[in-house]
Amino acid sequence: MIKLEDTIDATKLDSIFSDIEANKAINLKLPNNGLLHIDKLLPYICVYRFKKLDVYFSRLIKTQASYLLIDESIDISTIIEKVREAGSKKFNSFLIIECWPNQDNNSTTFNIACPEDKAPATANALKMGFNELNQIYPNVSAKISNTDKRQPVHLQPIINIESSKKTGTLVFGISTPTLYKNDETNELYSLFFREYYTVFSETIKKAVFEFIRIQTTDDFKNYLMLGKTHIDNITIQSDSELAEISSGMSFLLRTTPVNSNEEWEVFKKKKYRKPPNFKYRLIALDPELEKRKLYNIPMDKIEDPTIAFILRGKRLEIEKQLTMLEERGTKNFRFVGESLYGVIKKSVLKEAKKILKAYPEREELKSEKRYNCNEFAKYAQEELDYYNSKFPNLNLSLEIRNDVAGIMVSKTKLLINDQISLDANRCDALIQHEIATHILTYCNGKRQPLKQMYEGFEGYDQLQEGLAVLAEYLVGGLTVNRLRLLAGRVIAVNAMVNGSDFIETFKLLKKRYNFSDRISYYITMRVYRGGGLTKDAVYLAGIIDLLKYLKSGGNLETLYTGKFNTNHINLIEELLDRNVLLKPELPRLLERKSVKKRLKKLREGIAIIDLVK
Repeated sequence: MIKLEDTIDATKLDSIFSDIEANKAINLKLPNNGLLHIDKLLPYICVYRFKKLDVYFSRLIKTQASYLLIDESIDISTIIEKVREAGSKKFNSFLIIECWPNQDNNSTTFNIACPEDKAPATANALKMGFNELNQIYPNVSAKISNTDKRQPVHLQPIINIESSKKTGTLVFGISTPTLYKNDETNELYSLFFREYYTVFSETIKKAVFEFIRIQTTDDFKNYLMLGKTHIDNITIQSDSELAEISSGMSFLLRTTPVNSNEEWEVFKKKKYRKPPNFKYRLIALDPELEKRKLYNIPMDKIEDPTIAFILRGKRLEIEKQLTMLEERGTKNFRFVGESLYGVIKKSVLKEAKKILKAYPEREELKSEKRYNCNEFAKYAQEELDYYNSKFPNLNLSLEIRNDVAGIMVSKTKLLINDQISLDANRCDALIQHEIATHILTYCNGKRQPLKQMYEGFEGYDQLQEGLAVLAEYLVGGLTVNRLRLLAGRVIAVNAMVNGSDFIETFKLLKKRYNFSDRISYYITMRVYRGGGLTKDAVYLAGIIDLLKYLKSGGNLETLYTGKFNTNHINLIEELLDRNVLLKPELPRLLERKSVKKRLKKLREGIAIIDLVK
């Protein structure tokens, strides 16, 4: 057997040994495609010894933060001892998990070889975790064997049993079924493999967490803290390329009419009998070429299953948006959009109708003061100045223009329509909606290592808009008229997907739900833009989600980390626990006493129609 010391330059090996002792990250290439990876010093290491590297199996091992892939003809006793010593010194105990692919093509069993009586919790965590695969592949099972033979039959133990007892080291061996590929052709069952390697990754970490909880002195809060903290180059490249394509689309700007003000005047002049003729910005990109770039991104090589899940979802969203740009102005635009933004849930439609029944008429506000675009901009600039001090490298600014509808945000810029006229009482709420939510989460996302954190994960709009409406409530600026507007948007989207045209939806809002002519037009324009955009229903759906989340004890601060959806919250918290993501800058509105009082009220539970009482 060849000694590892004979395959690596002595100086380099000494340096690696020093790095291990100093708790530094290591990524050392070894002969014949071997690799030693230690993301951070942990009380365990996964080992895969191979005669010929099984690429797919090695990807399972690479999901861990500490692993060794090594040609089986190389003696690894020295390197293992160095890693064990460093781990034991910090944690008092150490765990070696040797994994190998089962050569029996028909096997569906994970064989776990271990001293079961010494680590029953770890063994059971492995068994329970692998058994989860039974839900997606029949007859998968996990079997525990209390044996000293914890390595492939043709190999010697990594460490002998007597030595392991004296050094407080446990050795587990796992023979793993290769259900994820056709062993005859080596063809990978890609979709199943994604599930398989996620379950494998989580199961190993949960088992190690059980080992740490019982056998070591360290206080890890949960198993997620055992994940990787460093992002590899493939992930960074994939994330950057996705962000570049997404950013280049400017999807919302390109699907929003540039002549909505002018068309309103024409619509009014023709007594609301002829639908407006909206014009859009030219599309200066080729969607087909962008899609080709999208699928050239090496997403399948990303090792971290959590990040891979997030990026694949984003790729699917971008593909749909590119298709929508191709279909702008046609009915297909709406159909693709429905698959992107979802259909209206019955519960959301029910809440919308409940709001409009509780508040059938527009509320006449006492304040007669209104702000034009310049007056509003003055207050908005004060808030931007505050956040500019928090993000000095990001140039937060505003712009007054004639080609945007109302008020909107583009990255760090607040865009204000030059014809806008708004109630002075709504000024603070709108500023908190746009700046303290949309711009703030963009800026927090810019601080993170993943660009999707500011470009937005798949379906991020719903939580973003819910969070923005929440900000309006917290500063006491959510009004009956605003709540009616959110409900009206749901009604309009529902009418559109059920076949109503622009004029019919406009009249529905105006006559049945008593919206003014101008507001009815504005709601209808947003819903029918581009050919039909169901996105506007997410505002009400988002605040409904948030009310449930806060009532169940959800952490509000987490939601400001970047732009994502409610189904990503657990993933975000995992990445925060692993120190992959930085904690967010919070909106200063949360410092207000009145806001704390309202937040407490939300956590106790409140009906949506009571948000304006």
